[in-house]
Amino acid sequence: MATKEGNVLAVKRPQTLWPKKRGRDPLRPSHKLLDKVVAEKQSLLSPRFNRQRLTAGALSFRLRRTMARYLESHKPNIIPRGQLILIIDALWFMFGGKRWTLYLLTIRSVNQDRAVILEPVLCLGRENYEAWSDTIFSIPVNIRNRVVAVVCDGFRGTDRIARDNGWIVQRCHFHLLSQMQVNRGHWKQLPDSKQREQIYLAVRKILIAKPEKLNRCVKELIVLLVKNNCPRRLGAIAREFLRRLDQFRSYRNYPSLRLPNTTNSVESFNKIIRSRCRHLRTPKSLLLRTKVLIRMRKTITCNPKLFQQN
Repeated sequence: MATKEGNVLAVKRPQTLWPKKRGRDPLRPSHKLLDKVVAEKQSLLSPRFNRQRLTAGALSFRLRRTMARYLESHKPNIIPRGQLILIIDALWFMFGGKRWTLYLLTIRSVNQDRAVILEPVLCLGRENYEAWSDTIFSIPVNIRNRVVAVVCDGFRGTDRIARDNGWIVQRCHFHLLSQMQVNRGHWKQLPDSKQREQIYLAVRKILIAKPEKLNRCVKELIVLLVKNNCPRRLGAIAREFLRRLDQFRSYRNYPSLRLPNTTNSVESFNKIIRSRCRHLRTPKSLLLRTKVLIRMRKTITCNPKLFQQN
């Protein structure tokens, strides 16, 4: 209806309970951004999906909004049933001259060979017991109570966390051998190279020795360690290994749990995270992209250590 007021024709518009939202309609989240940038590690300005020639800032905003909506529409990964094994590891990043540590947890059923990736935790500072304790405490109680063993690299506080939760500890063989490899001197012309090589091989033999041959292998290593010419650093590593021997051989002592003897499954996923998050500038963006990557990938292969039972 229109009324004439002077020379102006006023139009009375009917009122509505659902007024139209001002501005243009929001764009739908483009999963191509996630597939190309997060999954396939392509550049954000790749001409394959940047046909509109948007700036890096505009594409970053769209990617961030797409990842936020992806997390809202996709629930956390489903935990398997039955007894569980926890495989954990951490990796660090630098932001603004400060170190941030990303704590990663994967959980695997005793009867399966695929581990589910849990939600990560990002903390300021170096890897420490307090942060690991808070991270593990963030796991729901009904899941944490079904965990029977933890596989880790032997960070400080491992024994305390395992004791508090009543878990079996399996220490990573790869980290131990890598530590010894640095002090092995295999490629150096050292006076005690032969002694170092014997200690290194003796430790390797103990890791895979059958139960009936274990005592003999341990005695051979002890004979090498008590000699006067035993290398100091390598000897200290080997003595600590003997003190934690049961934790390095849990995969042998508990064959029914089908434990892996390394954290290599998580280490391989760590490399993927580093490659996808190499150019990020803030801890918030790191945590967001890691969560999206985890929910896109869901699981990783985690095979047990196979050996011939006696």
